[in-house]
Amino acid sequence: MSQISIQDKIVVNAPIDQAWEAIRDPEIHAEWHPFVTHIRGEHQLGAVRKCDVNIGNKPGHTEERCALYEEGRKIMWLIQSDSTGFSRMVSDWTAGYSLESRDPNSTHVMAQSIFRPKNFLVRLMVPMIKGRFHQTQQIILSRLKQFVEKQQGQS
Repeated sequence: MSQISIQDKIVVNAPIDQAWEAIRDPEIHAEWHPFVTHIRGEHQLGAVRKCDVNIGNKPGHTEERCALYEEGRKIMWLIQSDSTGFSRMVSDWTAGYSLESRDPNSTHVMAQSIFRPKNFLVRLMVPMIKGRFHQTQQIILSRLKQFVEKQQGQS
């Protein structure tokens, strides 16, 4: 089945290195991310991280391997398992961020999720899944923006 890609973007009013650090550092990442409560592991190519998450007031976990890492620009994780069950419905599920500097104090950040439905029933659910993913990614990007811009104001 064909690959589904869901992308959302936001402008963070801060230099790219500050936005990148908030994403790259696991401890800082867990501090601003609205659904992640704790991260164990490193954010580097090939490394496995385990995340404690809270989705819909339900605690859970994910295990993810860093599949793409371009220092200061892009990081993507391959979700190997998750307690929500989504990984049983899809294959090749990756998620992450791309950053692009527009000027010294402005960074475009894109959140992206990519997956392949495992069967026709999941394929039929794609419009609903896309809506949920857009909503989730927009919340995540908004929290990243608030966190980084607040940090920027304090420096």
